[in-house]
Amino acid sequence: MPSLTMPRARADARGRKPLGVSRAEHRWLLWPPLIFFAVALGFPLLTLVRRSLEGGGAAYADAFEVPAFTGSLVRTVVMAAVVMALTMVLGSLYALAVVASPTWLRFGLLAALVLSLWTSIMVRSFGWMLLELPRGALHWFLDLLGLADEPIELYQTTAGMYPAMVAVMLPFAVLPVMTALQSIDRQQLSAATIFGAGPWLTFRAVTWPQIMPSVLSGGVLVFVMSLGFYVTPLLLGGPGNMTVSGVINAQMNQANRPDIGAAMSILLVGGTMVVYLLADRLFRVSEKWG
Repeated sequence: MPSLTMPRARADARGRKPLGVSRAEHRWLLWPPLIFFAVALGFPLLTLVRRSLEGGGAAYADAFEVPAFTGSLVRTVVMAAVVMALTMVLGSLYALAVVASPTWLRFGLLAALVLSLWTSIMVRSFGWMLLELPRGALHWFLDLLGLADEPIELYQTTAGMYPAMVAVMLPFAVLPVMTALQSIDRQQLSAATIFGAGPWLTFRAVTWPQIMPSVLSGGVLVFVMSLGFYVTPLLLGGPGNMTVSGVINAQMNQANRPDIGAAMSILLVGGTMVVYLLADRLFRVSEKWG
């Protein structure tokens, strides 16, 4: 009797359909995000392409004849690279501090990180502007310590732009590293300590190889986002340190050349996509950010 019931039970189990969402339902679930991206991203890009081709594509050649554009390209790439390097270092240290700190300090660090994400970029940029004004909060603090008698020349300079950009981008470098640190097997760290490895050797041999992909993915994300940043470089860097996005805005609203502004926008978007695709192929960035 058991020999007859067991094959029948197995056949019934094989005949049952697995619980979950069917293939047709999967296809239907894909339609809402596809429609959203088509409307929110595809339609503006098609509009920019159409505007840039109004003169037969001459706007692309005219864009490189604008001196401010060629200068802003180099300035934007350098700014993005510097901000990426600084956020990779500071973000890794911040993530290590969050994981290794006691509970009360960990809560404070996480609260500061979440508050930074929740605060508007415009508000944070204005806060840095009030801090860096010639007689702003930084001058007041240094004067209180007797270290500054004259107004400080930091506002709307390259040096004044970088701290604000790093502060804005820091959460995007902290989160992937913090996730990687929390997923490390503690037994590996204990084994390294048992075999006589010090803190530095443990970090170099055990911790760093496991968090390096997350550090790289966070750095790539910061680099890509910095290429198109507008508010913070404009407020803190000033007209003399204008990035590509600032030049595009000037072509659209001041020079009355929307075709050249659209061509610059397409070039910026295309360059950003190339950078991301190369980084994804080399470092598997999409695996860390989905």
